[in-house]
Amino acid sequence: MDGKLVLSHDPDIGGLDVATHTWQVLDEIDLGDGHKPALLDEALAAVPGLNFQFEIKNLPHQSGFEPDHRVALETAERARPGDIVTSFYWPSLDAVLSVFPDVVTGVLVGRSGDVDEAIEVCLHGSHRALIPSVELPTLGLIRALELGLMVFPWVVNETERAEELAGLGVSGIITDDPALVRQVVGRDS
Repeated sequence: MDGKLVLSHDPDIGGLDVATHTWQVLDEIDLGDGHKPALLDEALAAVPGLNFQFEIKNLPHQSGFEPDHRVALETAERARPGDIVTSFYWPSLDAVLSVFPDVVTGVLVGRSGDVDEAIEVCLHGSHRALIPSVELPTLGLIRALELGLMVFPWVVNETERAEELAGLGVSGIITDDPALVRQVVGRDS
């Protein structure tokens, strides 16, 4: 609401809609154990050597939708080499590349999406990464890899699937269980 870039996976934090509340209000939320919400700039400063995937939440049916892609553009302005700006709303990615052609962008596609369509959007829009639901067909992921796209499947929480994907040579795995994936990826083959 006040132009601050707030980190949040969901549209609300502590029961408050992020898009309709000021940072002053959101900053007062206790997330438990003394943790508070964070701003994007704070996170970047806290872990300067870590690469980020910034998922832009900007769909037309969501609260706070911005047809001018302001959040995507402001986030891309902060992206560093190694960071990727991603979104389910592909026009936001096109807007990012029109202003920041060196920023790496990634097309998100959900479990009911069309992986072949997403691959074509990547190729024709110069988006270098595909971020598909792990529930999409493996053949689509293989095709994306063969075409030279970076592939980061989400959300992988099963050892067997993590092993399969690592064996395919995906660029990374998005998980709720980093220890499991680290264990799988760290194994000697």
